[in-house]
Amino acid sequence: MRAFLRKFLPFFVAAGIFSFFLNLLLLTPSLYMLQVYDRVLGSRSEETLWFITLILLIALVVMGAMELVRSRLLVRANNAIDAQLAPYLLKKMAEGATSPEGNQYSHGLKDLNAIKTFLTGSGIMALFDAPWMPIAMIILWYMHFYLFLTALVGAVLMIGLTVLNEILTRKPLEDANAAGRAAGRHVELALRNAEVVNAMGMLKGVANRWAGLNDLVIALQSKASNRAGMVSGVTKFVRQAVQSLGLGVGAYVVLKEPTYFTPGMMIAGTIILGKALGPIEHLIASWKGFLEARIAYSRLDGFMKQQHLELEPMELPPPSGQISLEKVTFGIRATNKVIIKDVSFALGAGESLGIIGPSAAGKSSLARLLVGVWKPLQGTIRLDGADMNSWSSERLGSYIGYLPQDIELFAGTIADNIARLDDPDSDKVIRAAKLAGLHEMILHMPKGYDTYIGESGAVLSGGQRQRIGLARALYGDPKLVVLDEPNASLDSDGELALLQAMAYMKQLGTTVVVITHKVSLLSNVDKLLVLQDGALAVFGARDGVLQHLAQQQQKQQQAVVAAQQQKSAAGQPQALAGLATEADVTEEVERG
Repeated sequence: MRAFLRKFLPFFVAAGIFSFFLNLLLLTPSLYMLQVYDRVLGSRSEETLWFITLILLIALVVMGAMELVRSRLLVRANNAIDAQLAPYLLKKMAEGATSPEGNQYSHGLKDLNAIKTFLTGSGIMALFDAPWMPIAMIILWYMHFYLFLTALVGAVLMIGLTVLNEILTRKPLEDANAAGRAAGRHVELALRNAEVVNAMGMLKGVANRWAGLNDLVIALQSKASNRAGMVSGVTKFVRQAVQSLGLGVGAYVVLKEPTYFTPGMMIAGTIILGKALGPIEHLIASWKGFLEARIAYSRLDGFMKQQHLELEPMELPPPSGQISLEKVTFGIRATNKVIIKDVSFALGAGESLGIIGPSAAGKSSLARLLVGVWKPLQGTIRLDGADMNSWSSERLGSYIGYLPQDIELFAGTIADNIARLDDPDSDKVIRAAKLAGLHEMILHMPKGYDTYIGESGAVLSGGQRQRIGLARALYGDPKLVVLDEPNASLDSDGELALLQAMAYMKQLGTTVVVITHKVSLLSNVDKLLVLQDGALAVFGARDGVLQHLAQQQQKQQQAVVAAQQQKSAAGQPQALAGLATEADVTEEVERG
């Protein structure tokens, strides 16, 4: 993060230089007052008054222009940081959201916004003004030692209050931020599962849990705010007291040394003393924003350090769809659970594969590996002989179609969703819709392809969402299509359209992988893979695998019958024997 922000250092250096001259020009009113008291009133010269007033106005105009330039510099820096870092963070957050171990960093954009707010707000201005404090102290030293001593005592007291503010508020603010993020995640999860929450009366439980988290946030924020308010109140008292005492000290010096120290110097010195203490007060006032920005910076810096250095891969030619897995193993490190175990197989371009197996065998995990959503812990997945990691996700995605079990659509039109949120190509959109059996249905909608479907396709049925998801997977004639339970929400017409789409993709030479529990979808596949407990049990030509499975099932049925006969011979009641046989057969059916 430090290396990234270093690229924008010229913006802040320039803003700092402007801040120096701004603070220098801020002395103009004090000098004007000094000249009015000591020269104009003493000489009663109108020409002098007009001249120094003109100089004052010119200085203030220049100061206003420099303030505008400084502000624009910081805004440009803010926009440049956002333009370069926000897309990278969004990409990494999206990649993290697909991780089986959960998204460990979902608030990157919020942290970036906290940093930008500090860098363009009053906090950074206070930091820019802080170096002026020793310059003001030097001016007070030359005016009179007593004024310098008064300002020094006030500065020490206020710096001590700043440190005290840090000690008292840092921990409660960190805990409040953590609790606030936990409460926010709880609400987001409840909203994603709103149907279940409302249908089963879980709203009270959700509200109680959120209230507990929110009460903790309020308590911690109140604790930090009370402490900060107490320190801020004491700080204001100290500053006002010191500034007022400065006026008293100036008056005392005027009484003691009237020939050297004039009333004009007394007034000017008091104003400069206030400007010397002002940056410290501003720092304390903006301390909460500074702490939030520092915490956000720390999280963002830690996240970016965890990312591997990414070099732009050399652009490879469009793939044909040939895919192979070489001893691929995948699991969740946090739980030491292995989901895919040493799987190897290969598909030629244009071949189709059906993946079957019992529940929790790892079929959906294998699908995510095939499309590059997850990365294997060991082994290699190759597309046209090249490691899939050699492709950038943006370029690879245009050649891949993926239909997951859980269909997620985006707020927008039907055309937007089919076109993968890119600028819709009408010919490609209509072609994909026809393949998915959607075209006629879309034409009957209020605005056709421009019909707005709401958040997550709220206005659509489950079958319609699945068909739009299928059309999205087929958009642009991808070279590799992976369908995970594509007929879960389809009626008979939808299944027929799905079979026709698979046949069409085969004609195009598209490599198709379909995961299903229905034999009807396997009628046109070239190969069949049986996955069991994460391991490849059987792989080969469809007919050969089906014959092998039939022989296994026949042997198991014969074993069941033999066991039943033995139990009957041993005097077991026939009804119980029948129940045992039925359970065995049911288990065999579940195994596929």
